[in-house]
Amino acid sequence: MSAIRLTLAAALALTMTWAQSAIVGNDAATGPFASTLVVTGTVQKASPDDPPLPPELRISVDCHHGSFYDGGAVSQGGGFRFSMTPDPMAINAANICAVEAKTLGYESSIARFPLRSSSGMIDVGVLTLQRSQTGDAQDQNKPRPSQTVSATSLKAPPDAVKLFDRGVRSLQQGKLPAAAKDFESATKIYPEYAEAWLNLGRTRESQEQLAPAHDAFLRAAALDPQMSGPPAELGLLAARQNDLATAVKYLDESLRLDPGSSWQACYWDAMVNLMLKRYDVAERSARAALRFGDAGAQLRVNYVLGMALLARGNNAEARQRLMRYLELAPKAPERDQVLKELARLERVEQGK
Repeated sequence: MSAIRLTLAAALALTMTWAQSAIVGNDAATGPFASTLVVTGTVQKASPDDPPLPPELRISVDCHHGSFYDGGAVSQGGGFRFSMTPDPMAINAANICAVEAKTLGYESSIARFPLRSSSGMIDVGVLTLQRSQTGDAQDQNKPRPSQTVSATSLKAPPDAVKLFDRGVRSLQQGKLPAAAKDFESATKIYPEYAEAWLNLGRTRESQEQLAPAHDAFLRAAALDPQMSGPPAELGLLAARQNDLATAVKYLDESLRLDPGSSWQACYWDAMVNLMLKRYDVAERSARAALRFGDAGAQLRVNYVLGMALLARGNNAEARQRLMRYLELAPKAPERDQVLKELARLERVEQGK
């Protein structure tokens, strides 16, 4: 297989260019899609014998990459309805959001929905709520296959939560100094606020303050080892610095904690493992990334998966993926390399 010519940092910059240049607001396959969504659903008890729904029950939404939304309180009858206006980049990337009910001492099922919707109306159906096995939603010893909100957030005092929420809104709007100030204030009030440290790191990285960002991500990881976001961000930060060993360590850990945490984590874990010639892991992570889609900002997953398959001898699917990549990106920087591989595969096929 031909050598991969892009450095990890160059590949990261290239992927972000794809994300920024893609058209938002219309899709060739689906037509126009809404920028504001109205999400509805119902929360029900897991068993008729369970106690009534707690009055402090609220809806939490995680659309990955630091996009968290408060869906508000649940009515006495269990219904909820809220509107959200996601970041256009997230809509274009066809991100998947996870929604669940949150309150101390209870666990909720998780529903997922795509950000792309032609009507703007999303019905997530029924979320089931039951008492946690220990009766304490902050039990750190119980395995959690997919964590969307850090358990430390449940202990955050109202003043810190208010600052955190305002910081998230500022971060989404690109108001980086304001976001950093609010996240820093939230961590001063409540130093164990893992999500505030995580988003402070994201804000600092967006300001090109890489060393402080790294420190904030490490603090978040130490405060909540079960949260997949901090190792994902540490891995992506290492990728920017072309540190393959560190990047793969953290990205692998992020996917261990939450195999479907985000497209970025899956894709970059695949990319780094491809460069390290760990082709089986690269294939597995690329297939996980593929579940988020393979067009728009995510089209390069076809290239990564194709090259991993090629290295593993799965020539038929490798050819399909590489051809799909050129179909979506006819002027791709790896075009010449991909064409050479396709020509080689054709000669191999003709020689049989």
